[in-house]
Amino acid sequence: MTETDRTALPFGSAAGRAQVPAIDLVIVGGGPAGLTTALHVHAVAPHARIVVLEAETYPREKICAGGIGARGLTILGELGVELDCPMVNIDALAVRVGNETIVTRERDLGVVVRRIEFDHSLARAAIGRGIAVRDGCAVTAITIDDAGATVETALGDAYRARAIVGADGVAGIVRRACGFPRGALRAQVIELDTEMVAIDQPRDTLAFDFTLRDLRGYAWDFPTFVAGEAKMCRGTYALLDGGERGATPRAAIERYLAARGLDVASYRLKQFAERGFEPGAAISAPRVLLVGEAAGIDIATGEGIAQAIEYGKAAGGYLARALERDDFGFANWRDYIERRHVGWQLRIRHACYRAFYGAHRNAVERLMPRIGKLFRVGVQDFAGKPLSKLAIAHGAGQFLAALALEGMRA
Repeated sequence: MTETDRTALPFGSAAGRAQVPAIDLVIVGGGPAGLTTALHVHAVAPHARIVVLEAETYPREKICAGGIGARGLTILGELGVELDCPMVNIDALAVRVGNETIVTRERDLGVVVRRIEFDHSLARAAIGRGIAVRDGCAVTAITIDDAGATVETALGDAYRARAIVGADGVAGIVRRACGFPRGALRAQVIELDTEMVAIDQPRDTLAFDFTLRDLRGYAWDFPTFVAGEAKMCRGTYALLDGGERGATPRAAIERYLAARGLDVASYRLKQFAERGFEPGAAISAPRVLLVGEAAGIDIATGEGIAQAIEYGKAAGGYLARALERDDFGFANWRDYIERRHVGWQLRIRHACYRAFYGAHRNAVERLMPRIGKLFRVGVQDFAGKPLSKLAIAHGAGQFLAALALEGMRA
């Protein structure tokens, strides 16, 4: 980013900031959640004074498998945001359990991106609409009082705003500084980029592998491009939710690669953590709103980008109304989220996580190959396609029939 991008902001003197908020919203975190929140607020309230603070400098690497359900792209398209970054188009999802691989094909299911390129593209889109985006600007302190919020940065700036949005992920300062609990649902991830191998699924397929039974999680293979070269992003996702511990992500990825004729020592391993959505947990406080992974994403699969975009869409209208009414209690933010698609989806995924990783995992795995219609409903939801009541009923019926059969076996 240029120095102009970092400094061209409407701030007054320190005394002026203490009396009248210089800006309306400080958004901490310049990833998909923070940038789409800014874009959506701007779309509804174009005169709102917004600044996005990003600790790193674009283009900055963000470790992430990069899968985006097409519903996220649809939301950006509704804003007229066109992304200028490489993508791998996805038309199928494969799930391997036991000795079976369940493949569900659905056109325009989603894409795989590199976050270093995707996030930078979103930042350029926000700047193009007049939103102030300051990168290389880490937040060091946050103070909330009855009149507003003060945000201090490592560059020596102090921002005074009417409210702040925490979009700074798992270990972000907003949760820590504003007294939110650490949370119980965490996951540890290791990923790397390799060449393709013979047993890989086609390059239009997202593959999830649950056959590493001592791993409380799964392995994945996502097709990607690295510097224009076709690669496979692989990784292991391990839950850290207080349940029974199994293999470490490192040990699991070594075995997973070895089964494909790949040596882990030949690749750069990248590690990161994820925070899961917890029903009932606080995601707001007076003058503080959490979105994206700071609020919690799908702990069952780790999907986060499309959900971050959905959080941003929900926050846009919500914050615009708060600015108009000068009401920043945010007490109903959780209820607001849970009444929307992203909240509904997160609750369902949380229930699936509890069922799959609970005492009945073996039975659930036996059910999965027999519920293809229900799988298709889930895949269509991932893609953001309209769900027919008939398709949902057929999927539910198939599930109940498989469940009855499983009960008879037991």
